[in-house]
Amino acid sequence: MHIETLSSSHKPSMRSLVEAIHVEQGLLPQFYWPKDLLGAEMAAAEAIGVFEDAELVGFVLYRELPQAWEISLVACHPQFRRRGYMEMLFEHLVAAKGQERELWLEVHEENVPAQKLYEKLGFKEVRRRPRYYMDGATAILYTRS
Repeated sequence: MHIETLSSSHKPSMRSLVEAIHVEQGLLPQFYWPKDLLGAEMAAAEAIGVFEDAELVGFVLYRELPQAWEISLVACHPQFRRRGYMEMLFEHLVAAKGQERELWLEVHEENVPAQKLYEKLGFKEVRRRPRYYMDGATAILYTRS
């Protein structure tokens, strides 16, 4: 297992990973990234990924805001869930970026496994956005100082 900064050469692997999630769970609002939106986000954000040998198993997209780092996408390949990869990736991100400013993210209210991970890593719920997602669900906003 190793973690590295992702570049444009990793975009096909990132797209494949997102597609694997869509195939596994369908196009649920908890994780719905259409190709055009994903492409735009990958072009605008920085990324780090975790690899098993040469295979990208998870990644995080984030961008710098004046007061925080905003995490826009967290993705883990379905075959590699619950193995600690995302915890290691987040710990790396917190060590690298979380010292200079807060980290912000949002999560679909039904994505309980992600909520548990974020809370385990020291993220605190700060607000909710009712009816934020296209299915009418609430977004839970987290921060980590």
